[in-house]
Amino acid sequence: MTEIILLLHIVSGYVALLAGFTAALSRKKRGLHSLAGNVFFYGMTISLIFALGLNVIRFSPFLFPIALFTLYMIMGGKLIFSIRDSKLLGQWWRIYLVFGLFISLLMLGLAMFLFLGNNITAAIILGVFGIIQSLMTFSDWKNNPSARPKNRVFQHINKMGGGMIAAITAFAAVNLQFFPPLIVWLTPSLIGSILIGYAIRQRRRTSS
Repeated sequence: MTEIILLLHIVSGYVALLAGFTAALSRKKRGLHSLAGNVFFYGMTISLIFALGLNVIRFSPFLFPIALFTLYMIMGGKLIFSIRDSKLLGQWWRIYLVFGLFISLLMLGLAMFLFLGNNITAAIILGVFGIIQSLMTFSDWKNNPSARPKNRVFQHINKMGGGMIAAITAFAAVNLQFFPPLIVWLTPSLIGSILIGYAIRQRRRTSS
């Protein structure tokens, strides 16, 4: 049973990764971009559900919060464009922020647990992601898309880009184990954040 869940997790993750690259490289309009984006979202969601299922079978204080962290990002990207009514989006966004705060506290708490257990590398990685999650949740509270409709597209890019970073990081963690763990886990976030910032600046330039 575990092997089947793992296989489904891997397959759906690879499908999501390919769809994510397609969405990122295609023209940002309805059509291929929207189709690939939906495949990315649902593929990642399915992959994360199976990842959480594997954690039920064998709990990992490291991988469990990472899965929730990824789910937070893609859920935000989907909510922003799926709910057009500002009042309804605002209601869902409050629930979304509570979820983000929970993940932040969970990550930082488990990072401390891993540190006390002398798993220093995992503690550092999880601590960094916990800080990122905390800052991201604060930013999402400050820049509520229901109150700032003109910023929705930029927040969508940021969220879905973050989901892509997570997918690439998972791929690297499995296939590039000959590199030091800190490099494998943190490099995609560093490079991806620069690319997301560039994409947002380009979008602002073309829309102004």
